[in-house]
Amino acid sequence: MAEQDLLLLESAVTAIEEAVAAVSQEVERDRLGDASLARLSRVEAELNRSRLTLEKIIQEESG
Repeated sequence: MAEQDLLLLESAVTAIEEAVAAVSQEVERDRLGDASLARLSRVEAELNRSRLTLEKIIQEESG
């Protein structure tokens, strides 16, 4: 995989990390109803799974 492609994947990981942080902050504020908090928690988990998948791809392709 080309270096530029790896950089794009790393940028995607960074964007996901930022999104997870924003979602986590909203969950911690505890201003939303239970249903919304549950949905945000699912979103956070899905983002984390996506980040881990991208990190694994980067590791495999750069190694």
